[in-house]
Amino acid sequence: MDAQNILESITTSVIITNKFMEIIHVNSAAESLFSSSKEVLKKSKLRDLFANDKSIIINQVYDAIALNQSSTSRDIEISLKARGRHNVDCYVQTIFFNKDKHVLLEMRAQKRIKNIVENAKFVNQNNATEMITRSIAHEIKNPLGGIKGAAQLLKKEIKEEHKEFTNIIIDEVDRLKNYIDKMHGPLDLPNFKDINIHLLIDKVIKILGIKSINYKKNYDPSIPTLFVDQDMIIQILLNLLKNANEAITETGIIEIKTRIDRSFTINSIRHKLVAVISIIDNGIGVNKDIANKLFLPLITDKEKGSGLGLSISQKLIQINKGIITFEEENKKTIFKMIIPIEKY
Repeated sequence: MDAQNILESITTSVIITNKFMEIIHVNSAAESLFSSSKEVLKKSKLRDLFANDKSIIINQVYDAIALNQSSTSRDIEISLKARGRHNVDCYVQTIFFNKDKHVLLEMRAQKRIKNIVENAKFVNQNNATEMITRSIAHEIKNPLGGIKGAAQLLKKEIKEEHKEFTNIIIDEVDRLKNYIDKMHGPLDLPNFKDINIHLLIDKVIKILGIKSINYKKNYDPSIPTLFVDQDMIIQILLNLLKNANEAITETGIIEIKTRIDRSFTINSIRHKLVAVISIIDNGIGVNKDIANKLFLPLITDKEKGSGLGLSISQKLIQINKGIITFEEENKKTIFKMIIPIEKY
């Protein structure tokens, strides 16, 4: 493996400049951090990327060029011209190519570290939920079968006028069984195929009848087709968009934003590219008492909610090698579907 391939495989953002601070190399993670392509970045000087010329990182690079001095800055806030503010750890050192001095910068975004930790938490939470629900389902479904069988036998022995009571028993047993089955997620094997995620979003918006004044689409047309189970993705979108629509007021807005992210880790597997579908609403928000338990079954603050929508959605997205995350920012609720891009 050559040096360039090694740099591409690194999840932290790497930039190499010459002694004039002209960028000569960036890896994919740096493209993502600075929201720009390699071709554009290589035509820039390092200081052009920052909103503030007095950035700590610029000073680190000056020291590396003038004094051959390596340095590390922890959890510093940087302002980028292209993509707002970030907190990063930054390591800077002098390196030499063909006796010419260069500077290597390695930046690790704190938010990415936080995302990896949060994603692991969601996965672990879902795995624990699966074990609990399987155990509960087994303990409940066995006696339910006996109750239904007894009610069917009793129905044959009693008078017609009393059969409505056995019918109630049988119907309620069936309802409980279906409820428990839903907690497990889909029973059918997934049917993976290439789909256009934007067409599915548009379809779900029509199904839910969301008014045009209550949503805006912010699509990235460069996202390629995703290799997923179409019905599962539709069900997830139905759950997320329905929740957002119920949370907003008559003049509220739901933003459906799609983007590509790079070097994203899901369930300990790093994917070179992922599609991020964000459902952002400015509604009433999520009750703080349940914010850390949203993806557990039977957790809801809705009067008529079942508490299964998000739990089932998380299971469905995992079948498609993805994950759903939740965050709140600037008084907005954000749910993200993150799905690996396998063909690019």
